[in-house]
Amino acid sequence: ALLAKMLHKKDDSLLRAVAAELESEGITVRESTLFLDSILAPVGVITRRKPSKGEWKDIEFGWQMAKEIGRLDIGQTVVVKDQAVLAVEAIEGTDEAIRRGGRLCSEGAVVVKICKPAQDLRFDLPAAGTQTVRSMLEVKAVCLAVEARKTIILEREQVIREADAAGISIVGVQDKNFATTDERGKYT
Repeated sequence: ALLAKMLHKKDDSLLRAVAAELESEGITVRESTLFLDSILAPVGVITRRKPSKGEWKDIEFGWQMAKEIGRLDIGQTVVVKDQAVLAVEAIEGTDEAIRRGGRLCSEGAVVVKICKPAQDLRFDLPAAGTQTVRSMLEVKAVCLAVEARKTIILEREQVIREADAAGISIVGVQDKNFATTDERGKYT
């Protein structure tokens, strides 16, 4: 009955409909970020390796592209290199988008994963984990940029260990930081 009432059958529409149904029964659905602070990506570089100047340019470019595909409710991740989009995440998910994009360059891809501009923070936050790092390693991707304070990092210590061992940098960024980020990943 709930699906029949929905105009759009996208993830966000379904999740909002479920939340509205729960709230009509007096159950408040809160933003998940209220309870997940310890596993949300912090601002800044969390690995030993920091993004190069060129990778920072790819992060900024990828951020804009990812925000646009997010606005269109297509996905949350893009794979870029030299300011060219190699892959856009859709229904296949992040890991397949990474593999697809990585196959289009020999090495050095940058993965950017964001929270959609109209993201309902009660559910479906972007997440990255060990499988994300392993998919990147498979295709020799070198940098993962995620939206700070809005992306879940699953098994953070293990993710950092694996990324460090693979020479992959991981950085939490916010839109406002691009104008003030230097090539060492320091916010000035």
